[in-house]
Amino acid sequence: MPVGLSRKAQRILSILLLLAAGSSPLAAQGLSPLDDFDEERQYEPPPSLPESLNGIVRPQEDAPEVRRIDRIGDVFRAVQACWRPPSGSGYSGQELTIRLSFKRSGEVLGQPRITYYRAGTIPEQREPFTRSVRDAFMRCTPLPFTEGLGGAVAGRPFVFRFVDSQPM
Repeated sequence: MPVGLSRKAQRILSILLLLAAGSSPLAAQGLSPLDDFDEERQYEPPPSLPESLNGIVRPQEDAPEVRRIDRIGDVFRAVQACWRPPSGSGYSGQELTIRLSFKRSGEVLGQPRITYYRAGTIPEQREPFTRSVRDAFMRCTPLPFTEGLGGAVAGRPFVFRFVDSQPM
C-alpha cells in the first residue's frame, strides 16, 4: 500500500481492488458481487446422457451364443443369437421395437413394452413375428451378466429394435 494513506483509506482501497478483481466472472454472468442471490433465476442443468441403451437385432442364422455378458454390446448380440424369426417371413419388412429393463441377475424386470410396430409386406406374419420376439426373451433370460455389468445396467431401459428387412 502507498505510504501516507490512512488506515481507513488503505482498507477501502483493498476492498475496491478485491471487488474489481473478483467481479469479472460475475459480470460475465450478469451478476455483481454486491447483489443478493436471486432465487427466481434458475440455471439450466447440463444435458443428460441418453435415457436408454439402443440396439438393432437382425436375423442371423449362425449367430454365436454369448456365454458371458460383460459389455453392453454383448447384450444385443446375446438376444440376436436367441431370436428365431418365423419361417417364411424372410425379409418381410417387419419391424418391432420393444423397451424393457433387466434385473442385476439378468432377468427381465417388469413387463416389456412394444413401442413401435411396422407390418411390412406380409400382414399375416404379425402374430408369428411378435411371438418370435417374445420367445427370444423367454429362451435367453436370465442373461448371463457378469456381476459388474449386472450392477451397472440393473433397472436401466434397453430398447431393442427387431428388424426383418434386408440390410442396406
